[in-house]
Amino acid sequence: MTVGAGSRQTARLAWRFLRCDIAAGRLGTLAAALAVAVAAVTAVDWLAERAGAAATQRAAELIAADRVVRTDEPIPEAWLAQARERGLAAARTAVFPTVAVAGERSQLVSLKAVEPGYPLRGELRVAAAPGVADQPAAGGPPPGRVWVAPRLLALLEAELGERLRLGERALPMARLVTAEPDRAGPFDALAPRALVAWETVEETGLLGRGSRVRYSLLLAGEPEALAAYTAWLREAAGPEREVVRGEEAQPGIRRAVERAERFLGLAALLTVVVAAAAVLLTARHYAAAQLDRIAVLRVLGAGQRRIVAIQVLILAAVALGAGALGTGAGFLLHHAMLALLGDLLPPQLPGAGPGPALYGVGFALVAAGGFALPTVLRLRRVPPMRVLRRSAGAGTLASALPYLVAAAVIAALAFVQAGDARLAATLLGAVGAAVAVLAVAAIWAVRGLERLRRRSGAGLLWLTGVSRRPGAAVVQVVAVGVGLTALLLLSVVREDLLAAWQAGIPEDAPDTFLLDIAPGEVEPLRALLAAELGAEPPFYPVVQGRLAAINGREVAPEDYASPRARRTATRELNLTWRGRLPPDNRVTAGRWWGDDPGAEWSVAREYAEQAGLAVGDTLTLRVDGEPVSGTVTSLREVDWTTFNANFFVIAAPGMLGAAQPDYLTAVRLGDAADRLLPRLSERFPAVTPLDVSAALATARRIVRQGARVVALMAGLALAAGAVVLLAALRTAAAERRFEASLMRALGASRRRLAAAAVAELAGTGALAGLLAGAAAATGGYLAGRYLFDLAYPFPWGVIGLGGGLGAVMVAVVGWLGARRDWRASPMALLRRGEG
Repeated sequence: MTVGAGSRQTARLAWRFLRCDIAAGRLGTLAAALAVAVAAVTAVDWLAERAGAAATQRAAELIAADRVVRTDEPIPEAWLAQARERGLAAARTAVFPTVAVAGERSQLVSLKAVEPGYPLRGELRVAAAPGVADQPAAGGPPPGRVWVAPRLLALLEAELGERLRLGERALPMARLVTAEPDRAGPFDALAPRALVAWETVEETGLLGRGSRVRYSLLLAGEPEALAAYTAWLREAAGPEREVVRGEEAQPGIRRAVERAERFLGLAALLTVVVAAAAVLLTARHYAAAQLDRIAVLRVLGAGQRRIVAIQVLILAAVALGAGALGTGAGFLLHHAMLALLGDLLPPQLPGAGPGPALYGVGFALVAAGGFALPTVLRLRRVPPMRVLRRSAGAGTLASALPYLVAAAVIAALAFVQAGDARLAATLLGAVGAAVAVLAVAAIWAVRGLERLRRRSGAGLLWLTGVSRRPGAAVVQVVAVGVGLTALLLLSVVREDLLAAWQAGIPEDAPDTFLLDIAPGEVEPLRALLAAELGAEPPFYPVVQGRLAAINGREVAPEDYASPRARRTATRELNLTWRGRLPPDNRVTAGRWWGDDPGAEWSVAREYAEQAGLAVGDTLTLRVDGEPVSGTVTSLREVDWTTFNANFFVIAAPGMLGAAQPDYLTAVRLGDAADRLLPRLSERFPAVTPLDVSAALATARRIVRQGARVVALMAGLALAAGAVVLLAALRTAAAERRFEASLMRALGASRRRLAAAAVAELAGTGALAGLLAGAAAATGGYLAGRYLFDLAYPFPWGVIGLGGGLGAVMVAVVGWLGARRDWRASPMALLRRGEG
């Protein structure tokens, strides 16, 4: 009987072989590895799709819009008209400092003019009188009225209804502004707020030539319309501009979100890479089991094209089934993640779209094609002679090409899945280095054991298996090492990393900034805080400065290519001086000054990148109208998530002594806020308390709930590690079974065979575990330090734990898989071993 060439018969053969392989358990591990990887990527994609829209909505509230266009010149009417033509909601704002007068008292205020419709996102909240509960405002202030911050009333010793002179107009103070969605950070606007209508500010005559005004165009609408308008704006005529998104508004919250995304992305990537290792091992094992079947098909007349078609259909069916199963698991998993995120998300989320499901099935097909197909395709070269001579075709599967193809596919999938070239490259580099070290160490160990066996003669029976199968032993050590590395990295090391991440926002982090502290009020305020809170927070002198020159060359806005760099490099800076490095700052270049510093600056890395500064440059800032020059001697990495007082530029002590500073401090009031803030306002009316407890609570929730999501995601990677561990132990199972049958036929007892096998497995596991522990400890240390910017010490204990865990796990799993063989008759084992 010959095998025909019809496509229908090919499909029937593929289906029959698939059922047989599933019944025999040859494809279970491969399907499990694919399903785990698909579950990981689809869960992350659905979470990103649904929670990402909610996060964007929350972030938009920080800037009162979906996008904000900022300039230092008036917004052209053409920009406003074009936005409205594209269906976008638009409103202009202008913010600038000016002097306000009420009666005989005057005060510097931050005057803000808004158009109707403000705010486009979030809530503007006002109160009708001091002590009255606030409520959302229907819009901005009406023309001819001014709304003021409660602190401004205290500073002016005025009451609502009195008139506030702003330029050429005297306006009645009608409401108290208690909350603005786009209120600047604690160091961007130290003066109290006064809010007026857009038409009113033009009547004051304050928008004259030379005014330091920050103009903004607020935009809200559909993402496609916003993207199209942003593209149009790049080419539009008009002043220099900067387009800002909501997630750029709060550096502390942004850093917490970025770390959460990196943890989640790292767990998903590890799952993909480890699952790929399991698929590779299983595909090699599966292909080896097909040699005799393919030889029979060749004898019956099947050509190479028919054999390839059968194997492709089998793999495609497995990939589709595993993809569907993994997609279903990913859908359920993303719902669990959303539940863990809790109140970080709004109650109404967009529905789950079909994109991640299609991506998951496609991912399974690509993974099966890249990891398994190159190995399986080599079956077409099996010679028909193998039916008569078992040695024929023994080297059919010996090729490095499948591994090279798999490496390329893994790299491509990692970069697509990560969306972060640095994260993907770091992970791939770490995995590649770990595999190389595991392989080299395994080769040395196998050679050493072979020399030991020769010297000991027949005394070390458990070493004979390793010496007869050196190649299989090396592959087994590498594969078990990869699986154990994932298990250790995502169990022990992950817990340490998450603990370090959560410790980044300490329980005693400040929740209130006290600003505008006069020099004579520092000691009385310090004494009050010590008496009431038992704490002595540091007080920082603060003066205003503006970048004037770098290396003697005056700085102009046109020196910078991007609008953001122009704004960052030329805006007003809050400067301080101190002798010691702040606790949540780390010097990344240069050195911190010593006990007797000269004219030296320390600059935050973000500001240095925008302004074009480097260590050794001469930086000149204009402070109180006078130039102050010094050398940049250090660049700092600032951890904004601590919510402590931090500065872009710090001066060495003595540099800014001629300036007249105000002071600020950051304290934790906690439950004492309601009791202490009225006393502070009464005794120090000019001091500005700024509550950041809401932002601090948001950051803590992101860390706490993000850690739960990462732990859930890590469970998938742990499952992938377990799958690759089982796949590695199966690679030499058939050979070990055949050897056991021969030993039984020659009279060896079951107990001796079991002891030898367990000793061999335990030795292999211990070696792989020690190497995996070293790889996991190193990977966790590097990830903590350089990917997540965490103070994470090297976890030496993980190395020993890996050795012990590897020995026990591999020995137990191997013994459970082989114990039936030791109890069977030698003839049955020989017959099974031949297969």
